Amino acid sequence: MRHICWGVLLVCVIGMGMTACGIAEGPRQKLTMATYHFNEGLRWGRYNDVFPVVDPEVLDSFKALHEGWGETLLVSDAEILETVYDDKQHKAVVSVRFTWYRKSEMVVHSTVTRQHWEYKNSGWVMMAEEHLSGTPF
Repeated sequence: MRHICWGVLLVCVIGMGMTACGIAEGPRQKLTMATYHFNEGLRWGRYNDVFPVVDPEVLDSFKALHEGWGETLLVSDAEILETVYDDKQHKAVVSVRFTWYRKSEMVVHSTVTRQHWEYKNSGWVMMAEEHLSGTPF
């Protein structure tokens, strides 16, 4: 019985700590989560996670660049390589490596992109994406 009580207490304390961390979440922590969900959304074709955080001014060109993802172009991995964060301006530059292939070729490619993010209205917005190295999509 004592082991069960200590176990319940431990779960409660851990749960409270995690909740407290969520409340104190700042821009950096939000950036980490935003970029992770964004790039995983791209990887798996979950555009409902992706399009809402793309700046409306670049959304059309972003959609054109990623046309066919999940259909003709499959992403096997999306890895965040580096995040450079500007505390004063609440901006960030995120480098991401995509490993992908076209169904028609079955040749694996690697592409590194640079994403520019800005913190606006308590959330991160992807402002631009550019090809950095590797095979263009």
